[in-house]
Amino acid sequence: MALKEDLIKIAGAANVSDDAATLEKHGRDFSTQPAAQFSCVVRPQTVAQVQAVIKLAGEQKFAVVPQSSRVHFHGAAVPKRGGVVLDLSGMDKVVEIVEEPLVAYLQVGVTWAQYTAAISARGFTPVIPLLPHADRAVITDYLEREQPVLQNHESADPLQSLQMVWGNGEEFVSGSAAIGNFRSGSLSDGVLPTGPGPMSFDTFFYGAQGTVGVVTWGVTSYEVTPTASKAWFIPAEDPDDVTDLMYRILRAGVTNEHLLLNNINLATILAENWPDDLDNLRAALPEWTVVMVSRALKRRPEEKLAYCEATIREIVQAGSRDMDLLQTLPGVPAAERKLPEMLRRPWPDEKPYWKHAYRGSCEDLYMVTTLERVGWYVPAVTAVAAEFGYAPTDVGIYVQPLHDGHACEITFSFFFDPEDELEIEMTRQMYRAAAGAILELDGYITRPYPIIADLVYRKHADQVALIKRFKKHFDPHQVMNPGNLCF
Repeated sequence: MALKEDLIKIAGAANVSDDAATLEKHGRDFSTQPAAQFSCVVRPQTVAQVQAVIKLAGEQKFAVVPQSSRVHFHGAAVPKRGGVVLDLSGMDKVVEIVEEPLVAYLQVGVTWAQYTAAISARGFTPVIPLLPHADRAVITDYLEREQPVLQNHESADPLQSLQMVWGNGEEFVSGSAAIGNFRSGSLSDGVLPTGPGPMSFDTFFYGAQGTVGVVTWGVTSYEVTPTASKAWFIPAEDPDDVTDLMYRILRAGVTNEHLLLNNINLATILAENWPDDLDNLRAALPEWTVVMVSRALKRRPEEKLAYCEATIREIVQAGSRDMDLLQTLPGVPAAERKLPEMLRRPWPDEKPYWKHAYRGSCEDLYMVTTLERVGWYVPAVTAVAAEFGYAPTDVGIYVQPLHDGHACEITFSFFFDPEDELEIEMTRQMYRAAAGAILELDGYITRPYPIIADLVYRKHADQVALIKRFKKHFDPHQVMNPGNLCF
């Protein structure tokens, strides 16, 4: 009770809650992470209030778990060791949109739905991951390394600068936003991550899962909405069949969005009427599909798209395999018109989220590799699924080339029924076994969420020692989201 009273003094009675419904809402997510036990939820409205809560935590030695999105998936924002949830979703203002040089100043609680609506009204489009949940926070997804589908070099890292509150309560601003006053009117302020010095301090927060501090606002870049777009598709039976073609097309620089999806993922995205559409699409679609979109702006868009198509066709025809370049997808009328628009927006909030529509929820396992090695990891993971009695064709697989094809991220999605406790436990075990199979092949797992953090860090003792030294410096009281990563 004393803790609640102290938090009320900081944030006000309306912004502190410990009723059962609130604790239930903030104590679980869509992952297989067990529900949490913790004291209360505090909703700061200002940076000063965030600092005050963290300083109080250091004095009284209770855990602080930041939550900025309105929906969570991976277990990282579920309290592990009690304490309080710092609900940042109310800090949700699109503070400023600067049309030159195409940056937006967002508070940390701004969702994809808010952000997209704000910039779309001005003729712009976000640099966005694959169909994110409309209620996910933009800054959070960037910090969690959600890879944008637009992977041209100049737009592959849209998060430019951050304001942070470290675990010791100190405020810090990264990049050129640290110079003077970000609101001074200079268009260069806040858009150079490494300014004024050579260090990009904001990267300390990438993938940190709230374990070193709290982000309160960020500066993100966006794109001009294209005048015209065109999509092409290459069907394949196996990822290895299209590796060389993908490399060649990516190096030619004629596509903006470029991704590889397996049958279940693409069918889940495109299904309109469940479950009939899903079954029909899975029967009609190929095992794998390369989806490519080229964008054109105001100047001579038809000529640009014609050039892009001619280049892609030349590469496909010159390939060593007998591959088809499709203008649309079987069983999906007007897919070539639907998908380019879909890839520029979050998932519609009036529809069940595409990763939850099939079974109710899913656990995502992420790794980074190169395109020619995708064929190593896909059979390893699907073989693990088969061992657990899970149909290998029901594992969602999405390959996103990074930085014009220099690398790629693979996302493996294990769909499950969140109401079935036996299925939840089986999914946890399968997920850990799949991660183990990836690590056995020296795979790089980029997001060690709580379910597998111990497996990942067990292989990297020197790195763990360094990370713990960093944590001790910026979070000396060890109050920030304990129980995640190697903490």
